[in-house]
Amino acid sequence: MTRHPRPEVRILQNGYGDTIVAAEIVRGGRKDYIPAENWKDLEPAARDYLESRGVRISETGNFDCPEQLMERAKFGFELFWAQSNLPFGVALAEWRREVLGASDYASFALQHGVSPRVVQLLEKLNRVPRRADARKRLERAYRLPEGFLDELAREQHRTTVVF
Repeated sequence: MTRHPRPEVRILQNGYGDTIVAAEIVRGGRKDYIPAENWKDLEPAARDYLESRGVRISETGNFDCPEQLMERAKFGFELFWAQSNLPFGVALAEWRREVLGASDYASFALQHGVSPRVVQLLEKLNRVPRRADARKRLERAYRLPEGFLDELAREQHRTTVVF
């Protein structure tokens, strides 16, 4: 089982009213930020914390995050994937085994009303299904945010060469 280190959690403020609790990861010497899945729920507390430190809502910046907000921040597959440095499908297979506790892709697929072949294609070949209903079932099965696979499907469709 691969254990990923606990990420540094920061509060990002863009100057337009958004106060976002996000994980900071470093890849290739570059810092990236992955918003907590529940950042909108945490936003009032994050804003209150910054205001208590004299930071106005119109101010932009990257700020320390208090422990109580870090503990409430929920991070899912997106952070797992970013920390793994694995291709999408391989990261999904690892997520399924490590986090969701489903070692067998076929029974996982059947349990969630998806074809085992669809899960196999997704995990081994990064093939996102074209059918929206299959993508929605996969998002629920893997506990992905709603619409997560839609952009990947659009990108896949744009790069598909038709002869």
